[in-house]
Formats: sequence, C-alpha cells, structure tokens
Amino acid sequence: MFRQYSRIAFAFVAVVIYATAKNAFSGDTDLEKWLPQSTVVYLHVESLETILDHPFSKTLRSSIAFKTLMRSPEAIKARAGLALFEFAIGDKLESIVKKLTTHGACMAIDKETQGVVLLAHSESAEWLDDYMQRLVKMARTDAKSKEQPDPIREADYRGLRGYEFQKTIVTNIGAVLLVTNKPLFAKDIIDRSLDATNDRLDANPLFQQATQSLSAESAQDTLRIANGFVDLDTLREAGVAKELLGSNRKDFAGELLLGGVLAVLQKTSFTSGAIAISPNNISIQLQVPYDQEWTQESRTFFVGPNSKGFAPASPNIPSSLAMMASVRAYRDLSEMWQRAGDLFDEKVNDQLAQADNTLTTLFSGKDFGTDILGAIEPQVQLMASEQTYAPGSTPAIKLPSFGLVAKLRDADMKKELKRTFQSFIGFLNVVGAMEGNPQLDLDAESIEGVQYYSATYLRDRDKKYDAGLPIQFNFSPTLAFKDDFAFVSSTLAFAKEMASLPLVNTNAAPELDNTVASVDVDSLRQVLESNRQQLISSNMLEKGHSKTEAENEIDVLMKFLSLLRSGKLALRFDDAVRLQLDITTQFER
Repeated sequence: MFRQYSRIAFAFVAVVIYATAKNAFSGDTDLEKWLPQSTVVYLHVESLETILDHPFSKTLRSSIAFKTLMRSPEAIKARAGLALFEFAIGDKLESIVKKLTTHGACMAIDKETQGVVLLAHSESAEWLDDYMQRLVKMARTDAKSKEQPDPIREADYRGLRGYEFQKTIVTNIGAVLLVTNKPLFAKDIIDRSLDATNDRLDANPLFQQATQSLSAESAQDTLRIANGFVDLDTLREAGVAKELLGSNRKDFAGELLLGGVLAVLQKTSFTSGAIAISPNNISIQLQVPYDQEWTQESRTFFVGPNSKGFAPASPNIPSSLAMMASVRAYRDLSEMWQRAGDLFDEKVNDQLAQADNTLTTLFSGKDFGTDILGAIEPQVQLMASEQTYAPGSTPAIKLPSFGLVAKLRDADMKKELKRTFQSFIGFLNVVGAMEGNPQLDLDAESIEGVQYYSATYLRDRDKKYDAGLPIQFNFSPTLAFKDDFAFVSSTLAFAKEMASLPLVNTNAAPELDNTVASVDVDSLRQVLESNRQQLISSNMLEKGHSKTEAENEIDVLMKFLSLLRSGKLALRFDDAVRLQLDITTQFER
C-alpha cells in the first residue's frame, strides 16, 4: 500500500515542482554551488507557499472553473488516493510540499555520473529529519505487514545517514533533502556541500552567461516562478535529441514554422528560460545565443538578409470581427522551396520532387517554386475566424474559416494567379467526380475595387443529408485581389472580411519580431463546443471510453479552456533568439 500511495504522492510533488518552478539564479539557497560544472540541465524551484500566496494563484483557486475541475471524476479519483497517503503520513500533501520547499528547491542532471537529483531546502533540519523517519517507518511497516523483506537499505557517509529505496538514494544535508538515482552523484553533492571547491555550477562560464542573459522582472505584482538552463553543447556531443539538434529535417511543416530556430540549435551553446506570473498573465521566455552566420547560408528564407526579416504589421481589426487566430511572419516561401535539397533528408526531398512535378502540371507548366511562390513578398499573414452558416447549410463537422494575405511582388501576376486558381478548381472537380464528392461552381464578382474569384460546392438534389452536409461544405475556396495584395481564403465570406481590413504596407517601418502568433481562446472554445458531439464520438472510438467518460473528458477540456482568454507568441532574432509566450487568463468567481 505504501508503495502505491508514495508513488502517487511523489508524482504529485513532481508536477507541483515542475509547474511552480522559480528563479533559477536568485541565489536563495545557493544550491547551484552544490552541483558540479558538468551539470547539463538545471531548474530551480521557489517555495510552494510563495506561489500560492501570489494573487494569480489565489484568484485561480477561487475561480468557478478551477473548482469545477477539482470536482471532475479524474480529480476526485486522484484526490482519493492522496487522501489515503495523507492519512497515513498524518499531514496534508500541500502542507508537506510547503514545508519541503520553504527555501526553494532545484532539479539537475549531471553529465559525468548520468545522475538526476532533486534538492529541496525545507523549513528546518529537525522537521526534515522527522519527516524522513516517518516515511522510512511507513515503508518498513507496510513491508512487514505483507511479510516482505525490508525495502530500505541504510548507509552512512561523512556523518550523514542515507537510505536506498527502489534504487533511489535519499538523504538530508541539514535542512536540504537530496533525492537521486546515482550513489556517486549523491556523494559528489555531499562532498561539495561540505568542502570548498571551484568545481561547481555557478563557476561554469555557460551558466554564468545564462544567468546574465535573462532580464529581471520589474513589473508590479509579477513573480518569476521558473528559471532554467540547458547545456546544448554537451547534449549535442552526446547525441541527445538528434531530431532537434541534428542537421537535415524530416518534417517540412516543422522547418517552415521553426526552421530558423532549428538552425540555431545546431550551433548554439546553451538555452535559458524563465516563467513569470502576474495577476492575469503567464509569461514564458526562452532564449539562446545567436550569430547571424549560422543562418545566412541555409535559412535566409526564414530570418531574412542580415537577420532583418520582419513580420508584417498587424492590421487594425475591428471588434465586430472576432478573429480566432492569426500568424504574421517573414517567410520567403520561394527560396525555401528552391533550397529544399539542402534542408531535408533524401526521403523528404523525394516527396517534394514528386509534389513539384504534380504542381507544375497543375499550374500549366509554371514552376511552383519560382513562378507561383515567387510571386509574393516574404511577409505573410495567416488568419482564422469562427464560421457562420446560412440556414440549412450547416455541415456535420464545423470548421473555422482561414486565409492567407500576401503582397504581390508584381501586380501583373494577378491574371496568372487567377488562371491558376481556376485550373486548380477544375482539377478538384475532376478528382471529386472520380471519388463521388460534390462539385464546385466557379463565380466572379467585383465589390468596391476588390476582385473575388470563388467556387461554391453544389448540393446534390437527389441526396438527403440526414446526417448533415459533408465536410466539404465548410469551404468556398476564394482568390481575391485588392491593390497589391492577394487573398487566398477557405470561404468567400472570410475573403471579404480580410479584404475589409486596413492592411499596412509590408515595406513600412518594421517590427522587431520575425514571427507573431496569437489565438483567442474563447473563439477556439466556441468552435470546439460547436463540434461537441463529434469530439465525444471520436473520444469513444480512439480511447474506448463510454459516452459518460468521453463527455466528462470533453467537459474537463472546456473548463480548462474557460480559464484562458488569449495567447500570443513572438519570435525575434538579434543578439539572441528570443521566444516569448504570453497567456492571458480569465478567472470567473
């Protein structure tokens, strides 16, 4: 019984520590001085009490959505197991974690010993010693009741008593709890805590550089709850995370979204990061050192010449247009397509070559990379919005509208793009007819100087759509032109909404960010809610859940999303690659 509930407890503690990690370099307890320079991963943890006393945590815990989540079947089941552990240990888990992390805690991974360690600075040596004795007694009592051998091995080292339980070493150095998987790592830390030495993490040049690279939080009511450091040089030499730190990609979409970052990860020495909370916001910052030479040859399409590629300015979106998500970025798609041979492995390049041949045929001999993608400026915008349907035309599965906005390099390309669009619709009709799918009807119109070329799916008069219209009826593919801008949209209605926005010339004064992505969580939740029955059915099929279990899981997801209002991610390249994620919360009380 002890093993079962201790695992639950330690898993819960690990989640709490990971989710509420704080200032890695605050110097609160100088735990980094107990770790060797060969430390490759380091994360420092603030006390749980400090986190829970912050206005963010207090408002979250008193919100309706959080209380509802705590009453969910999954939460009740977890709390039932924890209650038994709490009864056995004679204290609440929250109280235990507060006392265990009174002066902070840290987690680290060491290269030399392959060890992983957790150090937690508790409220006092007396409390920690008493707590450890109670845990040891519980384990032995449980084993004795089951007529099993003593599960605890004891050993002394330099006046300290250590315990081994299921290949895990546990000891306390005064008020500091030490838990590790390697005896040699435990001895190394004990020696470093007792003896003066220069072989310690805070003397590591990379660690010092990471310490200085993160700016301090200065805003009122803002608490930095997590700082971390990862030695990428060592991980790369050890062959760790080859897919992430290696050279040629196996994912075209991943290269498009993060190609510049991936190129830097092949060269940079370390990464550092921080998490901070304010009353209604969670902020996550990651950064790595950057040299322009790392990307100028292979990833100019992503970062731009001299790493000055910038996202287009955000249009002034009126409140009447509820935008669900948007991505603004610098991506020279034509250059990326032409450089594919140097970017991807052989398998991906074979697939791209096949796609290029198909697209060249589809576009009547026009080269897809040079003529089609080369027709637009690198600054592009993707937008998405909740879709509305006319009465009687609602599909069974409802998708948001989405579209691309780009400035044309040459206005004369409009005719060519229009002809290509019409050829593409014809191709879809041929393939659709072969597969028994509905056909598209082409149309064209001009409204206030904007030309729209659209295609609408036709309903089969002899067909009864008892289960709702097919998924294709979410789409009315549209190409539109306004001045020097081209719009490609999944629906005619959304193309008109995008064309109504006051777009800013992409050659205007640039923003510093290379990529900016944002999402309105309320709109996203509404789209998911409109497909609730489909989500429940999919959950039942994929996970084998009953309808009640599937409904409960979807309810938990919706309640969680109701705690969030919006998210914004920004990526920039200057002296470092900086990734900033801001999540705005909303707590209904």
